[in-house]
Amino acid sequence: MKFIRKKNLQEGEELLYIPHLHWMYTLKPVLQSLPFFLVLLYLGIAADSVVDFLGWSRDPASPLMIRDIVKYAFLAAAIVVSLRFVWRIFQYLCTEYGVTNKRFIIKKGVIRLTTTEIPSDRIETIHCFQGMWARIFHYGTIHISGIGAKTLVFYMVSDPYALRRKIVDIIEKNKTITVVHGELPRAEKKAEPKKEPVYRYGTFVRVLPDRSR
Repeated sequence: MKFIRKKNLQEGEELLYIPHLHWMYTLKPVLQSLPFFLVLLYLGIAADSVVDFLGWSRDPASPLMIRDIVKYAFLAAAIVVSLRFVWRIFQYLCTEYGVTNKRFIIKKGVIRLTTTEIPSDRIETIHCFQGMWARIFHYGTIHISGIGAKTLVFYMVSDPYALRRKIVDIIEKNKTITVVHGELPRAEKKAEPKKEPVYRYGTFVRVLPDRSR
């Protein structure tokens, strides 16, 4: 959180909650490619049966042998997945989420930095998305929609419902503070009661001010 704490906090702003990117973020490309690797592994084991089924020649001098195709495809896929895994690790280390008493901030980027933020008093809706694997490993994605069609996405955060509760609490506190610190209604001046004239025995008597003081 060095970037948000040192370079992005304003005067009087306090960092209240730090959402963490889930570790599953780095393993997602590997898990997504597992079915492809399983198919290649099956083809490599059953290469002879596939050749017999397709009616191809088993001559080792044949330019296209299914074992060689599977081997090179497996190596190429392994290289691509490894590069994606390494890149995801860099993204995991360089992504920062922050919730302050005034704003919600996301900082991303390894080479080029991108900072997105929404003031807490400009939020319209909050959406929390969880799939099957997200519910098993306790992570989720939260979309925050702000006024002016601006959207902030906390992608694959740990314990998303705790983050959602914190966001709602901050919004409610800001509403309360706005009401308390708003302009108080001015008290209306009470009209002084009119002095009724004094009558004695049916004769109007004028009340003179006391000049002895």
